[in-house]
Amino acid sequence: MKDDNIKQFFTEHKQEIPDEGFSNRLFAALDCLPEPKPRVDRSRMITAIFAAVGFIMFAVLGGYSILIEGLSSMGGIFVNYKSATPEIITAMTFTFCALFALGRFAVKDNQ
Repeated sequence: MKDDNIKQFFTEHKQEIPDEGFSNRLFAALDCLPEPKPRVDRSRMITAIFAAVGFIMFAVLGGYSILIEGLSSMGGIFVNYKSATPEIITAMTFTFCALFALGRFAVKDNQ
């Protein structure tokens, strides 16, 4: 019953405001406004910079020798748990991160 009363009230008291060219002036002003610039995706550049800095630090600090030693001794890691030295853990971490990054870029480029 209340909905019918509300509808009846608004139909009886409907007001119309004269336009006087307001719509035309508004749309003319909107056509003059500049369009927003598209947002630039800088995530690839930031990722590449971090990768380059990490690679340079890895090479300068001699990480490649520890990586080679760690990868060569990874075969015996499961035979004796005490042989898991920090170098082996570091080598495994770097290897996992490199494979993850390679897979991420391969998937992202195919989309």
